[in-house]
Amino acid sequence: MMQSIEIFAGQQAYRQVAEQGIQPSDIRAIIGASGGPKWFVLSHLDRYLVDNWLPAIPHQIELIGSSIGAWRMAAYASAAPLAALEQLEYQYLNQRYSAQPTHKEVSDSIHRLLDSFIQPTDLNRHQLKKLHIVAARCKGLSQLEHRSLQALSFAAVALSNLVTRRALPLSFDRVVFQSPGARLPVAQWDQFHTEEVPLRADNYRDALLASGAIPVVIDGVRDPAGAPAGLYRDGGMVDYHFDLPIKPRQGLVLYPHFSPLLKPGWFDKPLPWRKVQASNYSHTLMICPSRAFVESLPYGKIPDRRDFERLDNDTRIRYWQTVVDRNQVIAEAFDRWVHSANPLEYLIPIETLAR
Repeated sequence: MMQSIEIFAGQQAYRQVAEQGIQPSDIRAIIGASGGPKWFVLSHLDRYLVDNWLPAIPHQIELIGSSIGAWRMAAYASAAPLAALEQLEYQYLNQRYSAQPTHKEVSDSIHRLLDSFIQPTDLNRHQLKKLHIVAARCKGLSQLEHRSLQALSFAAVALSNLVTRRALPLSFDRVVFQSPGARLPVAQWDQFHTEEVPLRADNYRDALLASGAIPVVIDGVRDPAGAPAGLYRDGGMVDYHFDLPIKPRQGLVLYPHFSPLLKPGWFDKPLPWRKVQASNYSHTLMICPSRAFVESLPYGKIPDRRDFERLDNDTRIRYWQTVVDRNQVIAEAFDRWVHSANPLEYLIPIETLAR
């Protein structure tokens, strides 16, 4: 029954599922992680959730994301979530670039992509669906914009992060652009200086663009309206998979994730010892594709950003489309789990992935 997905639960989430099962009205927040095209393995699960779960949630729900996760959550929060997700998928999947794309070529493509699925008027539909877009405000050497200097500066940041993640706040602040009335259930932020900025029509697009502005690849965003002055880049620099105590007073956090791996920040990806804190995930249910499902895909992996370099445009697009077509089984497996006689049977403690 559960060959396509794995479901991880924090302690409070485990207790709640044990006592009353799981239904849409239990969910108070949804997380979207950074990860670029890794998202394609979740696209049908996203469709399922916006078509079947969001309409059944009667209360305010907080949607938080960084980078592609922020774009997905923006689609969730839009006036027509299913159409927005389908447009985001189509435009991202069909990106085409020259052999040596410039900053401008990539940035122009991303601008067109964003404009294909968001509208400033989407903010008018955020009455119950509250969006939280995470971006990183650069400080020190991370503000450099010349491509080669950027690479050197971020290598220095990576080296300092190798020693301790507590060095990162010297290079980045966390800025969270939020829908009016948003209430993210985080009792206390971590070591990063964090600013919460109201989302409005004149900064909505820039917030999403900044959240996905990968260093060295895409131009950063300077001085978004209503936010502290500075250069803004990919939110994954600070919150890649999130290591924040997102704990609703009532209900749970749903986390559709692309792999059974949780890293606090982008610079932690190659560090096997750097893990999130299990206590921060006490209220979270995380759904991800199983290892068996991933191994069955072409190349034995989910899509990633290196596909732009390793594969030509046509081969990459065919591969990504195959992953999208096949991941329908993930949504079907999640639906079977929700309606199973004993959903507790399939839960894996989040402690197996966290510290």
